[in-house]
Amino acid sequence: MSDFNTPEKLKVLFEAQSENISTSDFIRKPQHKHLKEIWCALQFGLGYEKHVAPCWIAVNKEENSDTDFILKTESCQFPFQTTIADMPGRRMGDEYKQTQTDSLPNMPSQIGGLIEGPQWILNAVVGKIEKKYSALHTLNLLVYANFSSFELGYIDTVNALEKHSGKFSSVWIITNSQICSIHTAIGQGAINYYADIYNHKE
Repeated sequence: MSDFNTPEKLKVLFEAQSENISTSDFIRKPQHKHLKEIWCALQFGLGYEKHVAPCWIAVNKEENSDTDFILKTESCQFPFQTTIADMPGRRMGDEYKQTQTDSLPNMPSQIGGLIEGPQWILNAVVGKIEKKYSALHTLNLLVYANFSSFELGYIDTVNALEKHSGKFSSVWIITNSQICSIHTAIGQGAINYYADIYNHKE
């Protein structure tokens, strides 16, 4: 496990490690899996700190661990597993096969998420449940919605996940520019709508 850092410090560390990597390579090449986990963790941390409370993030460097990162608040620590929700049948990074020029940190999106997005998020959550982690109820789940999610309905998402989100200690969702919570742990706080991580849509 890495040291705990504020989200802003983690963002600086991420940018230093990724500055010479094209978006195509970042998305498609397996050796950058850890960087993608850092990106998700810092995106979550930035949104959490803006809308809930000060926090610190430690990203796990170990492979094959139930914990991808740990959220630390002033009173608690919460281990998180990260997963990606995407359009069924789409392979992450397909649209970047022919380009090497795009810059980080924005990741690709796919049209159609407004209507079908909640179901795609549900598919990702169920996929994690089916892995049958030994202590699923203690695990916090962060879902990265890797599709066009502008005006994605919060209530629609809550309703889609109603039967499954309580199997985790908490379930949170991030997009390229927004964050929300679906189900939260005691003492964790909540964001009961899609809230902007930044001051504008990115």
